[in-house]
Amino acid sequence: MLVAEAFLDALMARGIELVFANAGTDFASVIEALVKARDSGRPAPRFLTIPHENVAMAMAHGYHRATGKPVAVMVHVTVGTANALCGLMNASRDNIPLLLIAGRTPVTETGHVGSRTAPIHWGQESFDTAAAVREYVKWDYELRAGQPVGAVVERALDIAMSEPKGPVYLTLPREVMASEGQEGAHSGASRPLGTVAARPSDDAIEKVASLVARARRPLLVTSALGRTRGAFAALTKLADRFAIPVVQEWLRAVSLSSLHPMNLGSSVEPHLAWADLLLVADCEVPWVPTRGVPAPECKVVHIGADPLFARYPMRTHRADLVVAGRAAEALPLLSEALERHAKLEHVEARRKEVETIQAKRRASQTKRLDAARSQKPIHPAWLAACVNEVKNDDAVIINELGVPADGLELTRPGTYLSTGTSGGLGFGLGAALGVKLARPETDVIAITGDGSQIFGNPVASYFVAKAEGLAPLIIINNNAGWNAVRRSSLKVHPDGHMSRADSLPLVALDPSPRFEAVMEACGGEGEAVDEPAELQSVLERGLQRTREGVPFVVNVHTVMAEGPG
Repeated sequence: MLVAEAFLDALMARGIELVFANAGTDFASVIEALVKARDSGRPAPRFLTIPHENVAMAMAHGYHRATGKPVAVMVHVTVGTANALCGLMNASRDNIPLLLIAGRTPVTETGHVGSRTAPIHWGQESFDTAAAVREYVKWDYELRAGQPVGAVVERALDIAMSEPKGPVYLTLPREVMASEGQEGAHSGASRPLGTVAARPSDDAIEKVASLVARARRPLLVTSALGRTRGAFAALTKLADRFAIPVVQEWLRAVSLSSLHPMNLGSSVEPHLAWADLLLVADCEVPWVPTRGVPAPECKVVHIGADPLFARYPMRTHRADLVVAGRAAEALPLLSEALERHAKLEHVEARRKEVETIQAKRRASQTKRLDAARSQKPIHPAWLAACVNEVKNDDAVIINELGVPADGLELTRPGTYLSTGTSGGLGFGLGAALGVKLARPETDVIAITGDGSQIFGNPVASYFVAKAEGLAPLIIINNNAGWNAVRRSSLKVHPDGHMSRADSLPLVALDPSPRFEAVMEACGGEGEAVDEPAELQSVLERGLQRTREGVPFVVNVHTVMAEGPG
């Protein structure tokens, strides 16, 4: 048996049935092992051919978010690792348990069947391959000759799946993979991967409950709480029973229905002066200090598996109490404790106060949407409203600088993905393909900016969609420019020369590609839309075609608005 065969066995034994791969000369023994397994009927992971590493990483990222399973990506030595690095940053900051595997350029020049056979085997060798990724992985290792590959794979996945979850990196030298080895399964294969997640202590919960009960205006702030099974229901119960409003800052997962009376949207800034207690749960940036800070008398509690976000070099958000333990498990415990501590008169007074805040929010949203309804070029707020009209409640939205999150109706857990704070563009396209692969019967809608679409390697992504029979609806908020760059520049220099300029350097993406034609060239379909009155019907037509198995692009020509884009 080749070590490469034992490696495939080890992946299968630990639940890795799919590998998102971009191959190179280092894959020789993996390909041999896959063909041998196919010929003999031996079970082996399915290796998907993904013609760009950024797409492979985003697909794995999306697949994990849809399934909760660990995922694997295999790339070609140092160069493949370099192309995967942007996606690795996203995975690291979004706590994705991803096994990034890279082949290792042959070490030997002669003397082994796997020794060097091409000039690139000199040029691609580095002194420390893992140095490029060490900042963003929890663990890195290179397989050595004679080691049980199953034990190495198991250790990698154990570390990836332990809280706080995150990516790991494994390199596989060509000589080792081409050598004779042993069975890949390891003795621990019957137990679940990773450590059992810790829950907050009873004493910590009592302290949190006491602070919440004494507060008149507590506010829960989260970004990703809803990713954990059961968290959506637990937060809904807590918000209902105790009238605790929720802000989903930098929304990455639906933690509370957008229609819930306690949902105050995805921006904490308007509510910082109001709150006298911030309960921060699974949120690395609960507020941006240059935009606003909690009131001096406001108490701040942070809860999470890693509430200090130790892998962030600097994060100094104020804290009166920091509680380690999974935030999702803290919620039902907090509800129980509040039954003993909470004062009913505070709860009902707060409920009425939040109703008043919500009425003002709804009026503002209605006014904004009425202004956007007939605007040309199309306004992103109108695009979001049209998406709401055509999608069903179970549709999964992947939003990468596409539309304002507050414009979307999101009522169920697991129906929204966006990138983390790393900002590695190109996530949306691949993530949509990964989600569609995991949930083939579900409508999957990717909404990206035009710049994000380009970063997503559309030719590679559209190729994968057609080759693998994946049919997401891809909507492009195409404002022909880098709106985030424009907005950021004007915030730094609001009264500078650029505030009076007709155009800005480094912002325009004009002439814009005809993305719908690119999709057609790859075997799918698409349409461009200029008229706001036609947008909903085009989206309906595109969504219907995806339900028939045809990937579809809607290229929406939009205005550079103050929201995402």
